[in-house]
Amino acid sequence: MNPFPAKQRGVALIVVLLIVAMVAIIATNINSRNQLTVRRTLNLTEYDQAFWYAISAEELAKKVLKQDFEDADDTVHLQQYWAQADVVFPAENGEIGGTISDLQSCFNLNALSVASKKGAGNNGQPKLPLAAVQYKGLLVALGMDDFGAERLTHTLKDYIDEDAAASPFGAEDADYESRNVPYRAANTLMNHRSELRAVLGYTQDIYLKLLPYICVIPGNHKQVLNVNTIKVEQAALLAGMFDNKISVGEAESIINQRPGGGFEKTEEFTEISSIASLMTADAALKSSFAVTSKYFKLEAVAKVENATFRLESVLKMNGSNIEVLTRQFGGQK
Repeated sequence: MNPFPAKQRGVALIVVLLIVAMVAIIATNINSRNQLTVRRTLNLTEYDQAFWYAISAEELAKKVLKQDFEDADDTVHLQQYWAQADVVFPAENGEIGGTISDLQSCFNLNALSVASKKGAGNNGQPKLPLAAVQYKGLLVALGMDDFGAERLTHTLKDYIDEDAAASPFGAEDADYESRNVPYRAANTLMNHRSELRAVLGYTQDIYLKLLPYICVIPGNHKQVLNVNTIKVEQAALLAGMFDNKISVGEAESIINQRPGGGFEKTEEFTEISSIASLMTADAALKSSFAVTSKYFKLEAVAKVENATFRLESVLKMNGSNIEVLTRQFGGQK
């Protein structure tokens, strides 16, 4: 006689099936977690390798710049190796690419931090320094009305200068603290041009319109334009540098008549007939132009399998050495 009734045998079978099902679920879960861990480890490995590929692009950029400076006679122009666009090198399991741009072929926003001369302007108001006048000229050359350009110039100047006193059309802490999301004016130099979006009055449309013409040189408050590296599509910047005393069309003509290897001396540029009289009338204006540069920006992209790493480095020529002033990851515009 069978000691286990049919009902008990059925229950035992169900228990066994449940145990087998639970073991299968646990095994599947462990396998899924293992696959996820392996994928995560591979992603981290690929991302880490892409990071070092980007750093190697930085080292390559240093070598190219150093070689160009050794070959050139203290001039920087667009016929040199550093100016080649979209250079891509194959690498193990991926590739390395990048471009180098001259940070003295654009307007350095930090130049507006220079203090105004008190009582030197109209009606006893502070007179804008040369760089601020040139920045306002750029805004006007891009189609902005005179009042709007002056207002934006003052708000930017107040945002980065050291004092907390608001200029006639500017804005300081009180204006920023009253916003929906309150904050304070930086009152220090910028490290990246994207900080401009925090300045009162600079909408996204204005920022995007300014992008091809502006930059930030960390720790530097001078505006010196390299006339050998400014491009025709940046003619509005050249016109603005002269406070629009020459038209954008005339600025394009000046850039187009530049020699292929650039001007060898600043005097070759300042003696161009359409601007020679302007240079003579304003001695300080001449110091705003140069035929060489010390600051460059590398935008590198490294890919390893599915991982992509973007690096933006600001490089400074310091004698025979090249310093890395800043690094930014992620490729912010």
